[in-house]
Amino acid sequence: METIRRWVPLITVICSCLFLQRLVAFRLMASRPAQLSPALRRFIRAVWIATSLWLAIGLPILMEIHFRWMPANLVAFLLAASLFWICLVVSAGIWFWCTQHAETFHPDRRRFLALGAPVAAAPLALAGYGAYLARTSMVQEQVDLHLPNLHPDLHGLRIVQLTDIHFGPFFGPAELRCAIGMANEYKPHLIFLTGDLVTRRGDDMAGCLQLLRGLKAEAGIYGCHGNHEIYAEALEYATTQGARYGFQFLRQRAALLRFGQAQLNLAGYDYQPLHSPYLPRAESLIVPGAANLLLQHNPDTFPRAAQAGFDVTLAGHTHGGQINVEILHENLSAARFFTPFVRGLYERDRKLVYVSSGLGTVAMPVRLGAPPEVSLLRLCAT
Repeated sequence: METIRRWVPLITVICSCLFLQRLVAFRLMASRPAQLSPALRRFIRAVWIATSLWLAIGLPILMEIHFRWMPANLVAFLLAASLFWICLVVSAGIWFWCTQHAETFHPDRRRFLALGAPVAAAPLALAGYGAYLARTSMVQEQVDLHLPNLHPDLHGLRIVQLTDIHFGPFFGPAELRCAIGMANEYKPHLIFLTGDLVTRRGDDMAGCLQLLRGLKAEAGIYGCHGNHEIYAEALEYATTQGARYGFQFLRQRAALLRFGQAQLNLAGYDYQPLHSPYLPRAESLIVPGAANLLLQHNPDTFPRAAQAGFDVTLAGHTHGGQINVEILHENLSAARFFTPFVRGLYERDRKLVYVSSGLGTVAMPVRLGAPPEVSLLRLCAT
């Protein structure tokens, strides 16, 4: 099911782009034939054939198969370039549609084209603007978690959550150092890392963990693993190397912390695949009388976590939608196909889940309407 949900949107986009770029290529070769040399026509045809083969075969293979000989940064740039090419094709398609209709409405041709130009440029311009925002628009998000029966000694406890770093060419050392500095400004009692430190095999997990040593928390740094630690085959390395640096990754286990006379029980699970039997034996990790908090990358596990007795679940995975459009106070994003818990705070049966927008990006290095965030969560008694 998870594979189907991941591939259906991509296949739909690829097929639409293949159809659209065929129309664009034939329109280019058909327009003003007297002004197009045979060499230019051959060039257009070659570009059309090459990009069609890449989109139909190369891109799916690149996304599904990890070639050990191919540098991870090269893979990231190829994916990004492919998706920017799709935006370019969409822009070209809109422009040709506008020019075709402008010819029909002759008297208003100039006005129609003047309006059509910015509309046609919008997909590519938005992609470029989103790439800029993904690197420069980091925010500090502060959220109060109101819990019934919270022990007074836990009231005001400050927790920083960092998630979905995806350390690599589009979220590198400079951006990560900025996020670490913002996290330390809060002077947190605890820091939680909720998965996806890197994206794919070959990414610099060692460099990411080394930089994360700059995090400072009074009571420690804990984490769980995301789906990309699995894809990168880095579960064991991140766990063992993280432990050397003082990070405790909770893998189907719990850690009991004491603050004054209060107990805070932290539990963590490796990434739970969508619609699998979520959180097996979760009830065994609950500590009666303590505030029970779950670290889990996938927010769709929240109903199961609440059923098991966890007061708070902290998650990521969705990137807040990464490209998020608000229409009539409704947030629309691709993440809605995967889970109703996309971004922010949700409540069910007096249990809470907070879904952070995270820091990095996957595939297209673009964020729109979902800025990268460093989250401060404060426990509050109701």
